[in-house]
Amino acid sequence: MTQRTRSVDRRWAGRLLVLAVCLSLFRAETTFAQKQPDIDKRDVPAKTSSKFLGAFRQVVAQPSQSTVRVLCDGKDVALGTVVGPDGWILTKASELKANPVCRLKDGRELEARLVGVHEPCDLAMLKIEARGLRPVEWRESKAAAVGYWVASVGLSEEPVAVGVVSVAARKSHIAKFAPKDASKTGYLGITMEPTDKGVKINKIEPKSGAEKAGLKVDDIILSLAGKAVKDLEGLSETIQSYKPDETIKVQVKRGDKVYEMEAKLGKRPGGNFNRGEVQNTMGGKLSQRRGGFPSILQHDTYLPPSECGGPLVDLDGKAVGINISRSGRTETYAVPSEAILPLMYDLMSGKLPPSSPPMKTP
Repeated sequence: MTQRTRSVDRRWAGRLLVLAVCLSLFRAETTFAQKQPDIDKRDVPAKTSSKFLGAFRQVVAQPSQSTVRVLCDGKDVALGTVVGPDGWILTKASELKANPVCRLKDGRELEARLVGVHEPCDLAMLKIEARGLRPVEWRESKAAAVGYWVASVGLSEEPVAVGVVSVAARKSHIAKFAPKDASKTGYLGITMEPTDKGVKINKIEPKSGAEKAGLKVDDIILSLAGKAVKDLEGLSETIQSYKPDETIKVQVKRGDKVYEMEAKLGKRPGGNFNRGEVQNTMGGKLSQRRGGFPSILQHDTYLPPSECGGPLVDLDGKAVGINISRSGRTETYAVPSEAILPLMYDLMSGKLPPSSPPMKTP
């Protein structure tokens, strides 16, 4: 038997084991739900049970050696992914509010220096004084197709969470949230996606400026405020350049016809949650930053914000991305591996230095 054949056999054996556990849990969880349909925790996925997570121990055994816990002021703020044997750690940048400390798998806690930040992907490169660390092993995210199981890795023997890929890796810019001050930027209330025909609206928030203006799902945005729309980033930047209560013109293509409408921008959701925001947070706290990423891999994992920053792996334990944001009740985003790897040298070399860092730098 060749090494490749043994690898394929192990992969299928792991998948069959997971399937067996899922089937065995199905009847028990269904019965539980029927007996207690009004329990407050009914929205928490059954995939969080220890019995279910235990089936994935072999999957995360190796990548957990490549994961660290990141603390600021003694509090858990994120996980980190080891990307270099001599102390290079990738984590979620927007959670680093003070000097970070990394807790390793063996229990050691080491002070970290902030070396680089890539704000669009919300990634930060940390450096600790350590040798002989085990870097995570990467795999292209396309290996994790829609419906494939993925595990979010922590430091324990079991995964932090397990889910399935719900949207394959894609370029995206979600306009519901932005990293800027929410009270100072305009809010149209749409979610967008790129298509061959242009930037398409795939969701409209209730009572938003977009809905009141008459925009509809599947509309292709041609121009905004007189500017031709070329990509997601440009469209979002245009919206953010306006303030709440300002009115902008939106030209869209709907079918074979072109329409021009005026939309009054609102305030981005913040301190006062709307109904959708309340529903999203019923399962727990959401990440502070939940949009504006150049590309994302979306999975249905129930993942607390403090568990972002660690590797997202397939059933072979290979990292297809780094978890970056919990954006909804069961919507978690990961930065795909193919978006991370080209940034590694720039983050390590100082070509992407942090701006006004609140912590130690080299």
